[in-house]
Amino acid sequence: MNSVNPFKSRAFRLSFFLCLPGVFLAFPNPVLQIPFFIFLFFIGLNLIAFKASSGAEAFRWSLTTAGTAYALGLYWIVVPVYVYGDFPLILAVFCPLLLGFVLGLFSSAYVALLYISQKSFSWFWLGLFAGSLWASIEFAREFALSGFPWLITAQAFSVWPKTIQSVSLIGSFGMGFILACAGLWLFCRKKMSAVFGVLLITVVLGYGFLTGDEEFSGPSKDILVVQGNIEQDKKWEEEFQLKTVNKYQELTLAGLGDKAPDLVIWPETALPFYFQEQNRLSLMIEDFVLEQNINVITGSPAYEVLADGSGYKLHNRAYWISPQGRIIDHYDKERLVPFGEYIPFSEYLFFLDRMVASSVDFSPGKYTSPMSQENLAIGMLICYEIIFPGLVRDRVAQGANLLVNISNDAWFGRTSAPKQHLHLSVLRAVEQGRYIVRSTNTGISAFIDPRGRVYKDTPLFKDSALRGKVHLIESTTFYHRWHWPIHWAFVGLSALFLLVHFLRSGYRRA
Repeated sequence: MNSVNPFKSRAFRLSFFLCLPGVFLAFPNPVLQIPFFIFLFFIGLNLIAFKASSGAEAFRWSLTTAGTAYALGLYWIVVPVYVYGDFPLILAVFCPLLLGFVLGLFSSAYVALLYISQKSFSWFWLGLFAGSLWASIEFAREFALSGFPWLITAQAFSVWPKTIQSVSLIGSFGMGFILACAGLWLFCRKKMSAVFGVLLITVVLGYGFLTGDEEFSGPSKDILVVQGNIEQDKKWEEEFQLKTVNKYQELTLAGLGDKAPDLVIWPETALPFYFQEQNRLSLMIEDFVLEQNINVITGSPAYEVLADGSGYKLHNRAYWISPQGRIIDHYDKERLVPFGEYIPFSEYLFFLDRMVASSVDFSPGKYTSPMSQENLAIGMLICYEIIFPGLVRDRVAQGANLLVNISNDAWFGRTSAPKQHLHLSVLRAVEQGRYIVRSTNTGISAFIDPRGRVYKDTPLFKDSALRGKVHLIESTTFYHRWHWPIHWAFVGLSALFLLVHFLRSGYRRA
């Protein structure tokens, strides 16, 4: 087996052409989404683990394969980097490849560890090891290298909400455990392993069909979501700011009807100016809210002057404006987008400054408790904060009975990114047993119930005023209550398998 040119290996070529459609077609894409294709990805990775001639070769092969597959699924990154980051196209194409290969490092760790352990266990135990190892690696992806749990395996099935109901018990990473375990059992091509694999998939994906279509009760709120559909490259121009304010007011008036809703939600940075300052535009917003007697949550950039007066900090902020036209609460984004809102290691990567929306890096917020009024406690999540299970879990732990995600996906154009983003929100709704209301600038704005059903949504790039009813829920899911034991059980189980392997290897050598 030639490790210099892996494409001379039939096993490598086969794994490569299994993994690429396994990622690209399993998740939202411009062609066709088939969630079960995620098993092609696992089969491709397992093939490398079983056919490589060394651990180093297994790592290199899987990095090439998985990195390319992830880059294909993240093709949309080219759009914000090329169109709005003003990078040359050749460099913009390099960006999804770079991020894809970063994600590929985690898959390569899975393959390398599976390679070295394969001879120590029978197919049954090897499947459990593969599952626990994969769940541990996806868990690590939430935190390592700034964190980017996008294209996690459970996300593939979000398009079919009934199939992901098990995440309310074991979380998204727990579902990744099931899929990886079943994927290895199917790969083994033994009669019993195939039976076990199919049975496991059937039970886990079929769990939602047994629980029925639950209807939710309790206190309800009538909410209006406004999708302004403002062009990203114009919204910050001074002459366009007035048009933006007028447009949000007009769309809101169109959605109010005869009875005002309990809450109106505008997207992330819907107000492309500093709303905290007293100026013509901010006074227009305050007068409008006062006149219509409505509660409004809206996004706007904000700043905070440093105590010593030496400078200021920028924040990506959500304001709650009361019917009296006053700011009664706010939330500053806690988890910032690397290279979008700040530059990691900026002293070395200074040449990437133009990718940040401001000439100064944004700063994370510190006060993350729910924004509350009467019986409503909103767990606010701005933009891609919704993709982090731990962050959403924290909001519920702090008392949120409704989750609100405001975002601006205009950066990504007519790509698959907005739908991939929506599908991650669906996972969070089921994990935490909460309604989620999404308000985005260009779509997809949506209402999602605690079973992951998107019962109202908007098309991309269309002016919209979407109104829906949500219920305020206080109870928590099994996963919410037991998340740490579940996650660390996967890590502990992986460590135990590795320990047994090394002990057996030492015994055989002796």
